[in-house]
Amino acid sequence: MKRFQDKVAIITGAGRGLGAQYAQDLAREGAIVAIWDIHAANLEKVGRNIESEGGRAIPSTTDITDPAQIEQTVSALVSQFGKVDILINNAAFHKSRPVVETSLEDWKMQIDTNLNGTFYCIKAVLPHMLRREYGKILNIASAAAKVYFPGFAAYAASKTGIVSLSNVLSEEVKYKNINVNAIYLGMTNTEYTRERMNRDEAVTISLDEMLQPDEVSKVVLFLVSDEASPIKGAAVDVFGNRF
Repeated sequence: MKRFQDKVAIITGAGRGLGAQYAQDLAREGAIVAIWDIHAANLEKVGRNIESEGGRAIPSTTDITDPAQIEQTVSALVSQFGKVDILINNAAFHKSRPVVETSLEDWKMQIDTNLNGTFYCIKAVLPHMLRREYGKILNIASAAAKVYFPGFAAYAASKTGIVSLSNVLSEEVKYKNINVNAIYLGMTNTEYTRERMNRDEAVTISLDEMLQPDEVSKVVLFLVSDEASPIKGAAVDVFGNRF
């Protein structure tokens, strides 16, 4: 029996990078993965990769800033499979600007995607987990929520909010066999990070010094597994050797 055999997992921001890694690794271990992203072409590629290895992927071009769309997508998934076992809130938007240069639009986009989007997804999934008294929710925060970098005000505020949301929610549901945790994620060698390095000469960390996606995925899969059932309300540092 595979570790996640027949578990139904939602992964947001699964069209590339870490979200795609989590989805592929969960599928390899038996999960049915609902992969969400706003870019359909990316989802199609990830879905094909998963199915080529014998896994099962349910792609959906879901905008996590739209609560009605999230509710509709979750309802369809529950109608098909009867449950949601795992929710990984991974989708994020980041734009680095000093506070004085941060537009209202950039501020709202980071809060809406990172913090509000996490809340909307939890809000849609949680009643189904409570009904079954089973669930794993993992929210991806950032090292920027506890190590302060100039230009990261909006991003850090959104990610700090995610940790507080996780801690409070855990207290509300921990006696219902629902695990809610978060991770403070350090800089990871993804396509997005490499694009950022090409734009920003101030980023001097080498790719080898960064976390690698498979390293992060091992931690994520552990935290949404039954092996981690005693861990509730934690915010785990996943920094590797560098932030």
